[in-house]
Amino acid sequence: MIFSLKKIELFSIPFPIVKKGDNIAELIVKELIDNNIRIQDGDIFVIAHTIISRAEGNEYYLPSISPSFLAEIISRKTGKDPSLVQLILNESSSLEKVQNRIIISKHRLGWISANAAVDQSNSLPNHAVTLPTDPEKTARKIGVYLKLRLKKTISVLISDTHGRALRRGAINVAIGSYNFSVIDDARGRRDIFGNELKSTLVALADEVCSAAELLMGQADEMSPVVVVRGFNQRSPVSSIYELQYEDNKRLFK
Repeated sequence: MIFSLKKIELFSIPFPIVKKGDNIAELIVKELIDNNIRIQDGDIFVIAHTIISRAEGNEYYLPSISPSFLAEIISRKTGKDPSLVQLILNESSSLEKVQNRIIISKHRLGWISANAAVDQSNSLPNHAVTLPTDPEKTARKIGVYLKLRLKKTISVLISDTHGRALRRGAINVAIGSYNFSVIDDARGRRDIFGNELKSTLVALADEVCSAAELLMGQADEMSPVVVVRGFNQRSPVSSIYELQYEDNKRLFK
């Protein structure tokens, strides 16, 4: 049997520091042109949510936030700034657990995460960044713009860094998508020994975002936009919310 070489390419796009009101899609096109980067059909743009949140005005000056009584109580238990706790509460639809200086909550978008994904890394001093208002809508808006301007069939994923319940270390996951098969349903396919797969669902969007994180980094890499090339999508386009478990089906609570 002759095997063909398989490969996927990833490359980052140089990017400036984003300000409130910036148009992320326009900035991407500008950087592509300025750096003579040619986009191909099937390319996937993975965009760190932080630059989108900042452009949308979701970066908050903490001293301007008045903490509630509940925020003050949680602040004393966790050692966190009361204003930061209040911002976390503002972004949460419910609290799951407060332990080890971490607030586990259900985000208003439905994700279960630490500190409602409120982040002070890569934000201005005394500021914190929240998730975009509607990442799925934003991904679609950026994707349509890029498709029209570049005249290519492309996909867009918006990513965020999440911790994991039973493993140390954070990984990049998808919180918004456009024209992407978020979950690859492998049920019915055969493995190398002919066994039929019965329950295999692969979180393709998360896997691609995690790969992009290798170039994005977490510190001063200045690489919030990564292009993934050569990735084969075998399942239909689906919504990012297919990655969410219903509350009554979660394995860990």
